[in-house]
Parts: sequence; C-alpha cells; structure tokens
Amino acid sequence: MTVNSTAEIQKRAAAGRITWAGPLIMLVARSVLAMICQSLVAAIFFPGSADAWNQAGEWWRIYGTAIDAGCLALLVWLAHREGIRLFDLGGYNRERWLHDALIGLGLFVPLLLAFAVPTVLVETILYRGPAPVPGTSLPLAGSLYALLIWPIIWAFAEDSTYFGYSLPRLEAFTGRRWLAVLVVSFFTALQHIFLPLRLEWPWIASHFLGYVLGAVVYCLLYLRWRRLLPVHVSHWAINLVGVIMVIVSAVGR
Repeated sequence: MTVNSTAEIQKRAAAGRITWAGPLIMLVARSVLAMICQSLVAAIFFPGSADAWNQAGEWWRIYGTAIDAGCLALLVWLAHREGIRLFDLGGYNRERWLHDALIGLGLFVPLLLAFAVPTVLVETILYRGPAPVPGTSLPLAGSLYALLIWPIIWAFAEDSTYFGYSLPRLEAFTGRRWLAVLVVSFFTALQHIFLPLRLEWPWIASHFLGYVLGAVVYCLLYLRWRRLLPVHVSHWAINLVGVIMVIVSAVGR
C-alpha cells in the first residue's frame, strides 16, 4: 500500500498531520503565483510601457519555473508535515519506470486531442479563429529554455500539485471520488487562465473550457494507477508540442 493511498492519508489525517488547509492551498497556489510573477515581470522589466502586462505574459514559460519552485517548496513543506517525502506523492517505482514511460507516450495522442479539440472549438466560437499565442517574441535563448527545460519542470510540478497531492487528499477527506475529481479538474483548468492572464473575456473562457476535459482525464488516470510517471511523460510531450507550435508561429510572423 503506497503512502499516498486513501487509507494511509486518512491515518495521517487522524493523527493531525494533514488538514483541509494543505490541499486547498495547493489548489490555488499556482494561479496566485502566476499572478504575482506576471505582475513582478511587468513592473521590473517593462516599467512605463502601456502594454506592460501583456509584454510580461510573453515570458510566462520563463517565469513559470518560479511558479514551479514556489509550489515545490510548499509541497516539500506539506509532505514533511505528513512524515513523507515529495517523491512519495508520485508513487514512483523503479521496476516500472520503462513501463510507465511507455504508457505515457502511448497516452500522448489521445490526451493531446482531449486538450486540443475543445480548445480549437471554443477559440473558433469566441475568437472566430485561433487565440493569441504568447511567447512568439522571445529571444533565441528564451525559446530554447522554453523548449528544453520548461516542459520537464512544469510537468513534474503541476502534476505533483494537482494529481499527486491535492486529488488523493480531497478524495480521502470527502469520501467521494467524483467530488475530488470535479474540484481538482476545476482548479487545474482555472490555472490556465493565468498562463498568462489576458484581461479579455474570450481568453478567460477559452483557456478554462479548453482544459477542463483534459484535466478530468488526467485525474482519472492518476486514480487508476496512483503513479505520476505516465502522467508526467504525456504532459511533457504535450507541453513540448505547445512550445514547438509557438516557435513555428514566431518564425512565420
């Protein structure tokens, strides 16, 4: 039985090591940190610009690593309070690493469609075409970072936050798997409104609705295996495709 199973979580909750505060904080942590980071980048690097907010948003895959660092620090602290380690949240098994990685690669196409199809449909309705693509103005070094480094760290931190930590604890606290999936999927999709935040209704609606289905699927996949590596691999691949599309858009400008 893994330390992240419902029974083990309930034992630690009964011992006072876990409270509702932990998963509730982590549900909103990434959205709050994204707002803080975009604000700081706008204030520090684009002072006096009439479009500082959106200019800062072009760099979200760069300052996104600061979002990851903040969330991982919180997760280390919360895990320590439970008497477990950060990596215990993922249920990683050395004997199954190759197997899990291959599962993740096999899930890549269906999961990509679970995100892409709703996104295209919603953007077509709200924008009458594709939504703006942040990141096309990055310099070469920024684009390389977004392509080679960002997808790996982002997948690990985001998956650990929502699926490895918040989801199983909400399931254990509520006793209702469907409710935990609903809540975590909502906040996972909500986060994407802030990546980056554009103060436009079509952007907000499309970046929420476009990610709900994929978030639900990821929740169910984690609950099926209680291991994050398949989720990480498919998530990394989807992020990688997203960055490549941004680079292609920048070249075509």
